[in-house]
Amino acid sequence: MRRYMSDTALVRRRSVIGGLVGGALLSRGRLISAAMAEGEDTVTTDKARYAGVGENWKGAAALAGGKGYAQCRLGAMHYRHLRAPSGSDLKPTILLLHQTPFGLAEWVDIQPILTEMGHDTIAPDNPGYGMSDPPPDSVTIADLADNLVDLLDHLDVKQVAVAGHHTGASVAASFASRHAERTACVVLHGCPVYDEAGRAFRLAQAAPQIHLREDGSHLADIFSAIHSRAPFPRGLATATWGTLGAWWAGFDTPTYRAVFANDMAADLDRIRAPVRILTDRGDSLHEQDKQVAARRSDFSLEVFSDGGSFSLMLDPRKWAERVAAFAYNASIHSPKNESHHPGDDKVNIRIRKDAPGSR
Repeated sequence: MRRYMSDTALVRRRSVIGGLVGGALLSRGRLISAAMAEGEDTVTTDKARYAGVGENWKGAAALAGGKGYAQCRLGAMHYRHLRAPSGSDLKPTILLLHQTPFGLAEWVDIQPILTEMGHDTIAPDNPGYGMSDPPPDSVTIADLADNLVDLLDHLDVKQVAVAGHHTGASVAASFASRHAERTACVVLHGCPVYDEAGRAFRLAQAAPQIHLREDGSHLADIFSAIHSRAPFPRGLATATWGTLGAWWAGFDTPTYRAVFANDMAADLDRIRAPVRILTDRGDSLHEQDKQVAARRSDFSLEVFSDGGSFSLMLDPRKWAERVAAFAYNASIHSPKNESHHPGDDKVNIRIRKDAPGSR
């Protein structure tokens, strides 16, 4: 069985922001409309520009509507639940799991676009991030995956297409492997999968020492570190969301450490739902993504961009279109619609030309 490469040869040194980004960004971003009226949970795209891209800052107003808390086994979980416009065709509900340290704000533009495409969407703050309660120090990725069952039960959602980015991909893979009956399909964007030596290497790295300064330069330092990965105007809002998320959560959280204590490869081997891997050539996890695809030939691999881990925020419509098309195809090839053994049509599904978002 193929081994995943060790960090000693491949993984870049953890940065001051806890490994948030990797590689220079070359991806594009389109400035189009995405907004919602305060208090509503249905979105239209004709009122404002993207909130996660560019030089304009909208702040928390960009995340208005659909908010709530669910009492879960790991404490109160904060989420944003947006419902598709009334009259939309029934499509899979999409569960969006963010990378460290953004919180649900990573989906500030993607979530409304998916919702307008006809998908109910759920974006939680991982425990310890955003407004969710912190988990115990001993938390595992499996614990975080099981915690999502409580969230879905709270919302009376039986099954989801689960999409995760970096840390979120670890949780998504664990969720799909442990809760097959709740999983329609899986999108993994950047797979933090390491061998035993790689995990030990990452866990042994000391947490960054951050000190508050009277002139506020501690904030500027983190912003500069993030924005250096997207050194152009359209990366300003993205870097600001990342800076806020990093300071709100702290820099050495139990959830982040759980990623490097987790044997993601074992979870991947147990998944029986359709899986699409999205990857960015400039991302620190690009090589791992290719190895995962080689390990599971039934998983499909798509290069999303030549950039790094900001790319999905900088081109939210492209990401939403890719995920919506995959979820649509997975749903029409599901056991409910075809008679076959679970997993037979796992991935490698041809995108129909009439599928939502297909090109």
